[in-house]
Amino acid sequence: MADEEKQNLKLIETEVTLDEACSLDLTNRSDTSSTRPKPYLKCIVCGDDAYGYNFDAISCESCKAFFRRNALRPPDKLKCRGNGNCNITVETRKRCKRCRLDKCFKMGMRKEWILSDEDKRKKKRKAEENRRRKQTQEPTTEPPRRRRRIATSSKTDRSSSGDGSPPRIVIDDPICIMTDFEWSKIHKIQSAYTEAIAYNQVVGVPPYPATHPIHTTLELIRIPTYLSSLRLITYLKMTPEFASVDSDDRVTLVKHNLLALVFIHIVLIYDPIADTYHEHKTQDPVFEGKDWIEILGNEFYQDLTATATKLIEILEYDRVIVKLLLLITLYTKGFCGYDIVNEPSLNDISTVFNIHSMYTEVLYKYCLHQYGLKTTTSLFIKLINQLFAIQRLAIHLKDIVHLNIDASQLSPLMQSVLQLPDTTSPNSQNYVSN
Repeated sequence: MADEEKQNLKLIETEVTLDEACSLDLTNRSDTSSTRPKPYLKCIVCGDDAYGYNFDAISCESCKAFFRRNALRPPDKLKCRGNGNCNITVETRKRCKRCRLDKCFKMGMRKEWILSDEDKRKKKRKAEENRRRKQTQEPTTEPPRRRRRIATSSKTDRSSSGDGSPPRIVIDDPICIMTDFEWSKIHKIQSAYTEAIAYNQVVGVPPYPATHPIHTTLELIRIPTYLSSLRLITYLKMTPEFASVDSDDRVTLVKHNLLALVFIHIVLIYDPIADTYHEHKTQDPVFEGKDWIEILGNEFYQDLTATATKLIEILEYDRVIVKLLLLITLYTKGFCGYDIVNEPSLNDISTVFNIHSMYTEVLYKYCLHQYGLKTTTSLFIKLINQLFAIQRLAIHLKDIVHLNIDASQLSPLMQSVLQLPDTTSPNSQNYVSN
């Protein structure tokens, strides 16, 4: 990277080539074994057993109910009798409501996902209508099937009764029920993403909430795009499946799909109301959309923000879906559509296909668990349309960069990802494989 770039943006991870970035093993070797992992979901607030996500965080039923009751109360209504830093465990969680609530917020639980009483009534009415409709459509000639009921854990309060009892969704097919293995996969990708952000910290630029202006296409690629690329590669490497992929195949998949992942990643950092970009729970500076308009042009930027906003609307800020989508997209050969004719074939197609299928199944079953069949079907259809839009955005940005940037001004990583002319040099090809 040029001296100017190093002055503007420094990262904890030393810059390497694309081959090196993809081959460095950041995962625990024991995670790559083929044995089925033991269930180990724990509440991130108190450490009690947890069965899924509530208000965008893994939490137990007790902390879920506590957060629902207290998150919307005025902050001054709860007082800490200690020093404001009480230790919250299963044994102590009832001793200090203020510190327990503070920890809920600190660990990522979101009060805006609590349903109002009117929302609850609407959801209850809709559930009853769906139940009646389904009963009238069921054939009477078939013997009744035994149905397994499971409690949903969701980003919203899905209680359908006033007694606080957890909601229930009927799932006819046991194959569609989330298993401990699948919950553990979701827990691991959540942890991998958090660690990837922490691993690539920004220094040398104004910290949040300061804004960092971007004036040129070169700065756009050197700073926010480069930072997003490094974090995404680290996220991929921290998932155990990535280490099982052939080293050359890692390079092919990352090189040809990473730019699409950067656009999907925007869903996690974009605020459509303020038109700003900022990674949650970091000291990253804020990047403003008005700078990007000047660089990318109003038409392309409007297409970009419309796609991001539409995805946010479809997913309702469910960050788990986005993180799964990042992995599914990576393992989709030829997704970015740069130059499919010249894109190398995979050495081990079956491994990549199996990983892709596994994460797709986890996503589907997670959505069924959270939203039910009808909403999940609609969600998947809408997602497909937006993924085509992501493809177009990635190709368009690549064309803009080719017209406006000299490859020698960029790091080897960005040269490879953007497939600039001198990416065939030995140095630029090394970024992903090590």
